[in-house]
Amino acid sequence: MKRVNPALPLTLLLASATSGVTHAEKYDFTLHGYMRSGILANSDGNRVNSVGLMPDGKFRLGNEDDTKIELIPQVMLTSDSGVVAKIQANITHQSKCTSDWNCLDDDDKPVQFREGYVELSNLDFAPDVTFWGGKRYSSSNTSSHQFDWEYIQYNGTGGGFDKLDLGFAQLDAGVYAFTPTDETKAYPVDRGDQGYPDDYSLNVWLKKIAGSPVDLQLIGHHMNNSELHADAAEKGYGLTGVYNFDGFYGVLGGSSRFVVQYGRGLAAGDSLGKNGWGWANLDDTQSWRLILDGLAALDNGWEVSTFAYYQQDKNYRWWSSDSEGWGRTSWVAGVRPYQQITKNFAMQYEVGYEYLDDKNYKGVEGKGKGGLTKVTVAPTLTFDSGYWSRPQLRLYATWAKWDKGVSDALDGNYDWSTNTIGSGGYSRSGKSDTLNVGIQGEVWF
Repeated sequence: MKRVNPALPLTLLLASATSGVTHAEKYDFTLHGYMRSGILANSDGNRVNSVGLMPDGKFRLGNEDDTKIELIPQVMLTSDSGVVAKIQANITHQSKCTSDWNCLDDDDKPVQFREGYVELSNLDFAPDVTFWGGKRYSSSNTSSHQFDWEYIQYNGTGGGFDKLDLGFAQLDAGVYAFTPTDETKAYPVDRGDQGYPDDYSLNVWLKKIAGSPVDLQLIGHHMNNSELHADAAEKGYGLTGVYNFDGFYGVLGGSSRFVVQYGRGLAAGDSLGKNGWGWANLDDTQSWRLILDGLAALDNGWEVSTFAYYQQDKNYRWWSSDSEGWGRTSWVAGVRPYQQITKNFAMQYEVGYEYLDDKNYKGVEGKGKGGLTKVTVAPTLTFDSGYWSRPQLRLYATWAKWDKGVSDALDGNYDWSTNTIGSGGYSRSGKSDTLNVGIQGEVWF
């Protein structure tokens, strides 16, 4: 396959953005982005994968072996009347292609356009509301940097608005169409239907309800059945409640939140808090989750990041055709102390525990019951002071130990052609622990 110069899409974008803008009173261009890259090896000197049990997320410090680059060009236009237009794209490359809804030709590792949208604000009839259309991440996506996981994640192509003042709350609403892989291009159950199945999600947020720190999200999903999962759910609904504390749970400085999530049908299982991952869910698949996510600011250059969640799934079904589904329980808890020793040198430490009880791991009767403990020490060079300061250069050592009952779930290699789990890189030798070392650079700008 002929490779496309990865710089070409950005060049075309800049050329098109800078042409024909004489009608605008003001034109501004900025380039934001995120990059991380590093090496991870075990005590034998072999390159290794990250270590973790969960299908989503992992305690990431000293535990990332991939390269990810996001370039986010942004054009701001301001008209003579004061209307503001924001035009933004997100150009992503990741050596392990995990982009959730535009991951094509995985073997070729192409550049992905994960966003391409327009926002209009300060319109004469609604000056405080922002309207949007195109391919976009939800402005309300919420993640744990420590666990490398967006537990609220609504991405896709669609449109909507943010910041509509209802008096008692702020309203954000949007419709997203999510097309993650060729899975959705399977024939509908009735081949007389035109097109192919797709997951449409209606996302409604009520924020700062009655002036309180409480946000409430309502989500609805719809998707026609495909031949691959003819008995799967065609609809689903979910609920997320967020309590945003003042400081670290009202006790210390910093930030924190408590999150409760519930989903049924298409909104449960792997789609709890997300859209587009529940194709195989049953009508009675149900999930609920509790999350504690915070960062405490202490004295003498110390900050402490904490993250924990507990989740239960009923009648859960991975992308398989099990007739009734099964039960699954998972929980994690971790703490990452950060000590700024000088302005440009810090020490980071992380202790994390993950527990998984999956009755039928990935639908192939794999084992999945037990825990994983991970400990990391990371001397860090910093551009400036503080937990969130970037760029950072890290040298790290990570020790991890797990129960043999989760050997299938730990770095298990799923073979789609045979519907089996092969030996994972960590379990192949029969060991139940590893010592990994590496170096990594991370930056956002």
